[in-house]
Amino acid sequence: MAGILRGEAGWADAVADALRAAGRPIRSAPGFLPRADTGTSIRRYERSSLPPPRPASTLLALYPADGELTIPLTVRHGALRSHAGEVSLPGGAADSADQTRADTALREAHEEIGLDPAIVRVLGTLDDIWIPVSNFELRPFVAAVSERPTLIAHDAEVAAIVELPLRLLLGDEIVREEEIQLPDLLLRAHVYRHAGVRIWGATARTLAMLATVLVGAGLGE
Repeated sequence: MAGILRGEAGWADAVADALRAAGRPIRSAPGFLPRADTGTSIRRYERSSLPPPRPASTLLALYPADGELTIPLTVRHGALRSHAGEVSLPGGAADSADQTRADTALREAHEEIGLDPAIVRVLGTLDDIWIPVSNFELRPFVAAVSERPTLIAHDAEVAAIVELPLRLLLGDEIVREEEIQLPDLLLRAHVYRHAGVRIWGATARTLAMLATVLVGAGLGE
């Protein structure tokens, strides 16, 4: 594990192999799925009552930084109409110009944090995640960048960029169970706490899936 986490030679191939071999659906920790604070399901967001979800993609990029593999996250501006102030992976809705879902992830990462698609190697995907509040079907792409890129937050959407060391996902050091207050709903879920921000919802579930895949492949021992 240590060699992979430090970004030593062959780490990208090892992650790609783990994604290909992972059983589907990926069995990640259920606590990261938000639930009503009473412990019941959130009935108003039952999928059968909503129109077909919109396709979207997100990019979980891995690169070595300060001697260990790192993942860039975005803190969304508080004035945005959806998911304001939340911590996300770079991503968004598919555009008519995107030929593939991977193109969507790469385009959004370039627009939001200035990550050059030319230096990104897509390694594979995790399971799709449905986001009820915005009715997106989100496909997470895992990717590798050989060295730490120069990243710049796009002012219109991204207030800040937070780097998360991969090693923190393979234990419970930054996991908490918390209440999450939405405008008209109180939720409870496991979250990650890092660098003064709270990571929850689809982003936390995506990160937890990656951890499950790596541990299942023996890369977390």
